[in-house]
Amino acid sequence: MAIMPPQGMMAPEQSMMPEQEMAPSKSMAVNPEEFSMALQNASEETIQTLEQHLTPPLKAAFGELFGTEITNMLNNFGPDQPTINIPVSVIATAYPSESIQDSISLMKDDLASKAQNDIPRPPTGGLGEPPATPAEDSQTNVPPSMPMMA
Repeated sequence: MAIMPPQGMMAPEQSMMPEQEMAPSKSMAVNPEEFSMALQNASEETIQTLEQHLTPPLKAAFGELFGTEITNMLNNFGPDQPTINIPVSVIATAYPSESIQDSISLMKDDLASKAQNDIPRPPTGGLGEPPATPAEDSQTNVPPSMPMMA
């Protein structure tokens, strides 16, 4: 005699494929020739977007998703370092102006005015570095020690 599930409940279905075969593949199949052609025919706006936003971490993510062949085609695009994306609403709030372009210009001018040509060295004697030698770190503006009076 077969045991049946109670009325109103469905028996779990048996999978026809082993679980390993059902797992999604790690990367998506993208035809490299078609991608190369699409990249060559990309609009100027698309090229500018790639130049601005295609950072090394994003290239690494594309490599994982689409494979290294696609990522290699993107190597010449984008900055060589990570960037910070700031929503234009934040810029407009911090630098109010008649247009967002004016707000962005105000922000750029403000940041440029704060740039330091003589950036100080990181602290010595910590953060994994050996202590500075007196020749490297001759601090002359320290007052002489004063004996304590009793």
